[in-house]
Amino acid sequence: MDPTLIAFAMPQEAEAFLQLARRLDLDLPPAALPLQAPAARRYRGRSLEVWVTGIGMANAGRVGRAALESVRPARLVTCGVAGALDPGASVGRVYHDHDDGFPGAERLRAAGSLPGRMVTRDQVVVTRAEKAGLHAETGAHLVDMESEVLRDLARSAGIPSATVRSVSDTAHHDLPLDFNRVYGPEKSLLAGRLALEIAKAPWKIPALVRFGRDARVASVRLAEVLGAAFTSPAA
Repeated sequence: MDPTLIAFAMPQEAEAFLQLARRLDLDLPPAALPLQAPAARRYRGRSLEVWVTGIGMANAGRVGRAALESVRPARLVTCGVAGALDPGASVGRVYHDHDDGFPGAERLRAAGSLPGRMVTRDQVVVTRAEKAGLHAETGAHLVDMESEVLRDLARSAGIPSATVRSVSDTAHHDLPLDFNRVYGPEKSLLAGRLALEIAKAPWKIPALVRFGRDARVASVRLAEVLGAAFTSPAA
């Protein structure tokens, strides 16, 4: 049977699902296979593969192509946390969007995910005003930085795909930092820049702690939905 390919942007997003997979005694290995792209990782099982692409459209395209050249999956699922554009979306709420005929689509709703519209942008959407403007422009529930690229690749290869994302920050709040300032050219986090941004505004540290906590909550809830939808024998 062809495997399900699940793609995350960051290791932190994937970790909750990988921990769940280990508890469920799935066939994913405990260590990632090395890949050429610095931020990319691959966990290769018989029925399930997890790939970490790195942040942003360029990384998603480069690693997504490598993934589809390495394995012919039955379906591709692009996952992770995302910023809410819809004012009604709360932290930890999971949304999905899928191609017609996507195998197991009904299990997403049964697992607690809501149908939603996603939009992909290559920059972090930071402020409430930016979120409101993008929501008015697109009508999307969530914004991420990779899904559209990965799903376009899957469609080109004739592979059904879905996006499943969990809310890490709501439409009602600015992000604690402009994370576009702390990424390098390949969307890698630059620790020195991050430290400088924090040093310039130390009063933002509590908000950063809350943001990290909310992102973990979102990742755990996403893992629960993915586990229910894609890892049982009937999935």
